[in-house]
Amino acid sequence: SFEVSSVLPEHEVQAEGRMPAGLSSQQQVWIVTMVALGLAVSWWGRRTLLQRAAGLSSETQRLASLWVGAVETMMLKGGPLVLQPASSDAESRASFLPEGLPSSLATGVTFALTAFDPPGVSRSREENRKENDELWKVLKDLAPPAVWPGFGVDVDERWREDGFILWWPDDERDDARDRVLAVASDFQQGAIYEYYARDGALRRRTVGAKLAQIDEETPMKRVVDPPSDPLFQLPWAGPDEARG
Repeated sequence: SFEVSSVLPEHEVQAEGRMPAGLSSQQQVWIVTMVALGLAVSWWGRRTLLQRAAGLSSETQRLASLWVGAVETMMLKGGPLVLQPASSDAESRASFLPEGLPSSLATGVTFALTAFDPPGVSRSREENRKENDELWKVLKDLAPPAVWPGFGVDVDERWREDGFILWWPDDERDDARDRVLAVASDFQQGAIYEYYARDGALRRRTVGAKLAQIDEETPMKRVVDPPSDPLFQLPWAGPDEARG
């Protein structure tokens, strides 16, 4: 059996879900600059992927570009961890200083998947929540050592997809990936995320499930103050049992 939430020591990352009121003009300028830089990095990642994906269909390229640029929030035991694409491993590494990577991501491999809208399907949020309930039943049979809620956001495209973060030790990486991809395919999902640490940096690999041609990596950085956007404030659309 497995436990909901981490079986590893909880990390010390502190990330707020919304910006405080009463910001000074200097603070507002800083936050706007941070968001602008994040969007630029997101576009850099998408452009790089598209340059490498010349052989893919236009629709697959469009979906891949959205997925590789998405912001991910992991609702870890020690608090939410917000991640977005970085321009380099060095930028990723620096964003986690001085503490370094959270212990729950510093070792092993982490996968993120959802049952939300498969490619070409548009459901209501309630319908997607029910699909996540069904996905949860299957994930319990996979018995990963640790599970957390999570969600991905694309502010530009105005979408959010809620799902699950699954952790396995390094020596089970390949087998775990195959099993997670099989589940994602059963739920008609285009791709999953695979996170792993490399020399103090965090890498995210977008791995195709139903869209098997997709396979792209990008460094990820911690976002201490995520944008104050309604998409980040929605309640998580998954089973209460998985909240820990």
